Amino acid sequence: MNKGFFLFFAILSLIITGKLQAQEGNSTLGAWYGYFFTTNFKDSQFGLMGDVQLRNFEVAGDFQQSILRAGLFYKPKDTPLKLLAGYSYFTSGFFGENEETFYEHRPYQDVIWNQKMASRLYFLHRIRFEERIIENQDFRMRYRYMLNAKIALNAKEIAPKTFYLWTAGEVFINGKKTVVTPNLFDRLWFFGGTGYKFTPGITTELGYMREITNTQTKGQLIVSLIQTF
Repeated sequence: MNKGFFLFFAILSLIITGKLQAQEGNSTLGAWYGYFFTTNFKDSQFGLMGDVQLRNFEVAGDFQQSILRAGLFYKPKDTPLKLLAGYSYFTSGFFGENEETFYEHRPYQDVIWNQKMASRLYFLHRIRFEERIIENQDFRMRYRYMLNAKIALNAKEIAPKTFYLWTAGEVFINGKKTVVTPNLFDRLWFFGGTGYKFTPGITTELGYMREITNTQTKGQLIVSLIQTF
């Protein structure tokens, strides 16, 4: 699977090279602040996952988006899989002085699996299907694949009191071409940063993300609190 990891990022690198040649970068650094949680129901293969996020076009202002999201997952026995169905509510704004907002209802389904490769190295894969119901727009679908890698720094595994480095990439593909989405390619996200696991249930991450769309590239500061209980 490590070959698949490098192939994934090699393909995305080629896509990025082509995209960047035709784009201008947006030099304004934004920030995404998020709380992510996972809880397993006692003595059950079911649980909940979700997140609450505030995204700004700038580090300390210019509202971009708020997200409320939660889903019910099922873990089949003797597999690394999680199968999830959930719902998200988005409120989105516009870059600059325009203070108008619009909403989006977004049911979604995930297939998630984890791997530990050799010592210290962890992978997480996620395939996501999204049904997007956006205010005053036609219904649309979107498909996503994310690969996240973490490597422990001061211990042999990511346990309490462990620092780690992480990197991730996610590609977004539109379900069909429309007037609003004229391309099947929607966007790429590339992440990199560091994390620290305080306790079995509390982890924080700080990172940088570069978003690449058909029209621009933009950087985002990423600040996350992750809780498992």
